[in-house]
Amino acid sequence: MSDKQRLGALARGKVRTAEIKAKVLKALESIEREIENNEGIYPHNGGSLSKNEVARRAGVGKVTFFTPTQTELNAYVDNWLASLKNKEVIGRARVNASHAERAAAWKQKYEDLAQNHHVSELELQRALAEKDEVLALLRALKVENKKLTLEINRLKGGNVVILK
Repeated sequence: MSDKQRLGALARGKVRTAEIKAKVLKALESIEREIENNEGIYPHNGGSLSKNEVARRAGVGKVTFFTPTQTELNAYVDNWLASLKNKEVIGRARVNASHAERAAAWKQKYEDLAQNHHVSELELQRALAEKDEVLALLRALKVENKKLTLEINRLKGGNVVILK
């Protein structure tokens, strides 16, 4: 192989290396967005996220990270996975546990809502009963007012004076 061919091959290799790095970084960003949008759980592959899953998402071969030209990218992905596993729910067992925790949290929210609904219904019944009592009192007071008004009108000619 001539020097010209070797230099051309090295240049093409550098372009491929840059393309692979760009694909992998784009896949990592996409994975982070998906985890963020799914309440901290990786939504694919049963929640399991590994270097092989990153390679699959990036559209590169599994062995790509282990080639001599990709050692820096390999270390970057390892560090990214390690930091992600410390702060997010990654892995099938942790995802299943997280699903159970989320189901329990939703069940608790449902039970709290049911309790609040029950309390609201009781308060409504009490308010309606109070309203009925007040309306009955109002009717009685109107009747008494009418009687007293009639009595005053009957006695107007006498010693009773209306004060205003």
